[in-house]
Amino acid sequence: MNIGLDARLLSYRRGMGNFLYNLIVELSQLDPTNQYTLYTNQPHHLTLPANFQTKIISMPSYPLWEQIALPLAARRDNIAVLHCPANTGPLWLSPKVRLVLTIHDVMYLLPTSILPRSPSVYQQLGRLYRRTVVPLAIKRADAIVTDSYYSRQDIVQYLKWPETKIQVVWGAPHRACQVITDPTILADIRAKYALHQPFILGLGGVDPRKNTTKIIEAFALLKQDLSGLKLLLVGLPHNAQASFRQQAANFDIADQVIFAGFVPEMDLVALYNLAELLVYPSLYEGFGLPVLEAMACGTPVVTAPSGSIPEVAGASAIFVDPTNATDLSQAMSRILSDPPFAQRLRDLGFAQVKQFSWQRAAVEMLQIYTAKNYV
Repeated sequence: MNIGLDARLLSYRRGMGNFLYNLIVELSQLDPTNQYTLYTNQPHHLTLPANFQTKIISMPSYPLWEQIALPLAARRDNIAVLHCPANTGPLWLSPKVRLVLTIHDVMYLLPTSILPRSPSVYQQLGRLYRRTVVPLAIKRADAIVTDSYYSRQDIVQYLKWPETKIQVVWGAPHRACQVITDPTILADIRAKYALHQPFILGLGGVDPRKNTTKIIEAFALLKQDLSGLKLLLVGLPHNAQASFRQQAANFDIADQVIFAGFVPEMDLVALYNLAELLVYPSLYEGFGLPVLEAMACGTPVVTAPSGSIPEVAGASAIFVDPTNATDLSQAMSRILSDPPFAQRLRDLGFAQVKQFSWQRAAVEMLQIYTAKNYV
């Protein structure tokens, strides 16, 4: 069988890009029989077996690439199954090509009263495109896949799609997410990011749903009780840090907050290992992979009962109201001041993360690709 994948996000190692990367790596180890064609708009650095080939398609914009170039390429290459793993897909596609569509979440369909509007024009345009395309693409798809049972219910509610026609395939942390025992690696990362004191790790974002301002506010409350502690915020692009730096200055904690921007994947794994805890008060998640990544590294987690996070975290994290800085601060303080409790969270996290595996995800996706009849 000739299987095509929209692989544009292969080099974008966040969120859906991580999903795609790990899936392709596992499929390349699992399936030596079928032929895979990875369609992308730029080279990638993966070394893959002979039954995987990459084809670079150039188009001036993402919508034109997806709606014109991709379906033409799939038809030309006699693709039997085309997997579009990032919410959207071609609205026109040869009837000979079966479309597998992964819808990670429906946040672009939620009203602003539930999910605040992003200040990023790029994100606003992306949301508009998805609001337009997803309700149409789902009707063309032969199989619908999503990350969590929570997202499946959202798809049922907002896209009016039958629950029985939506298959859930859980993601998992990258295999690199594990406890690091080499002290040299950890010492090098401490030096690289000037982490000479204990620190709390936060994953920031321009999008208001990442709740970065509340992380800073909660840390400011925490600083009233604890000294010698830093907050490390990763994931904020440098051109978007000014307002968050100003917020830290307003709370008189500018010297205690470190903005690291985007960090390489292996650096992030080491940072999980070194952190006292991960604070992740997201307002909405279709899966919430950082929660599992932290647990796999032995890091206690403070998070929110938002979206699919309770499904992913189980009973292995502290859940608090993400809009309440005091609650966030108190949860972090409990972990920092109660070592036995922190260790219990670590042990629970190790047990929880064992339920998630990219090998299992690849097996389940391959079954979907090769199914003779879709639900």
